[in-house]
Amino acid sequence: MAFIVGMMPPRNVFSKVEEILVRFSRLFGTGIQAPHYQLGSLLFSFAIIHAAAFFLTSFLAWIVLWLGFIGVLGVGRAWVTNEKLRTKIARKLSDADPDELPDLRISALLSAIQLFLIIPLLLKSSHEIFGLYRVPEDAALLDWMLLGVDLLFRSILDWSEIYGVKMSSIELDSLGGRHLVMGFLLTIDFILIQGIIRIFEIHRTISEGVAAAVRDPEMAYRLGSRAVPSLLKMLDENDLAGNECKHVIEALAVLRERSSCEPIILRFEDDDLHTTAVAATVAIGHLPPLLSALSNPNSRTRLGALTAIRRLGDVDAIPALQSAMITGDSEEREKIVRAFASIGIESHIHLIAALSDSSKSVQLAALQGLTLDHSESLMLRLIEMASDIDPDVRLAVVDAMQRFSDGRVVVPLAAALEDEDPRVSRQARRSLDHLESVVARKGTSSDQ
Repeated sequence: MAFIVGMMPPRNVFSKVEEILVRFSRLFGTGIQAPHYQLGSLLFSFAIIHAAAFFLTSFLAWIVLWLGFIGVLGVGRAWVTNEKLRTKIARKLSDADPDELPDLRISALLSAIQLFLIIPLLLKSSHEIFGLYRVPEDAALLDWMLLGVDLLFRSILDWSEIYGVKMSSIELDSLGGRHLVMGFLLTIDFILIQGIIRIFEIHRTISEGVAAAVRDPEMAYRLGSRAVPSLLKMLDENDLAGNECKHVIEALAVLRERSSCEPIILRFEDDDLHTTAVAATVAIGHLPPLLSALSNPNSRTRLGALTAIRRLGDVDAIPALQSAMITGDSEEREKIVRAFASIGIESHIHLIAALSDSSKSVQLAALQGLTLDHSESLMLRLIEMASDIDPDVRLAVVDAMQRFSDGRVVVPLAAALEDEDPRVSRQARRSLDHLESVVARKGTSSDQ
């Protein structure tokens, strides 16, 4: 045993070989983050390899197929390397971002499947060059493919040998040819065993991480987007304690996964979870589900959606907000107006229209949202509102008038000096003083 161990290559040799394989795998798209481009690059690479096997000379095809075989090994090692790093991240042994690592699960599976095409082609090209096997004269490509099936069956408990099942007419009659086949079978078994072990490891890591995220939402960051399905399942089961449910929602917010937005919106109805759920949708920042929620029959859900939309301040929300303005009650219309205000100048036309709303709270919200608007249309509307019966509205109007260096606002401001509400009269005086100082500064500037 000591002799055998002593004959084994040192660990750094294995590490170096693994590093070379991982680097080589980048030719097959393992360094690409986007899944579609990654898979496209992988399939394109193997398409070139298979085309070369049919259109190049035997020797060149043999070389290209060996490169494809090494590529399969490289993709597998790149996947294992990434999964090891993800496990370290989940266990706080690394501070890397797991979502910055390419997800190579599908690529590893597809490349492993390629072995059942590449190996028969490699055996065929090896035979054409070195004459390794006894091949009938009428043998075709199908016989080599069936040989691959035979070898696969033999690697699975050798049942094909026991039952005498043999599909290919090609005989493995040379020692060198058998060595080559044995090497391929050992490779397949190694990839299969590694894959099974890694899959179980992934499942255990995710399970442990999700359980930790229920207690500490920030732990979800260490799992990345893979934790989303498990967290959503927990949220749907509806048997979590209050704090646990909050933590699950917060964990989904940490992950910024758009698909989790709709299930979180369903929690707007829950008074205990309302604030947490709204904050989570803002953190995720996915607008379409929030716009859809504006037509939800539950008023609590609609109000939560409006709060989130206001915090996002996205101009794309304007059409949906305009429609909701027609059907919403006064509380909802006030929130809609505040959402318009958060969007900016693009929505000011809707704020000016809201000044004619039947609700005084909506009018006040619109006035507060128009602090940066200096348009003539707004000024004329303010002049109309200066005699409103509501003192809070009059107060907001005379305050807003000081932004307009136009003689037309002087008359309503002068009238407001005699307002029965002392707040209004004081603000009218301040607004007039401000306008006088503006006019004085302009006069000084023109004299100079």
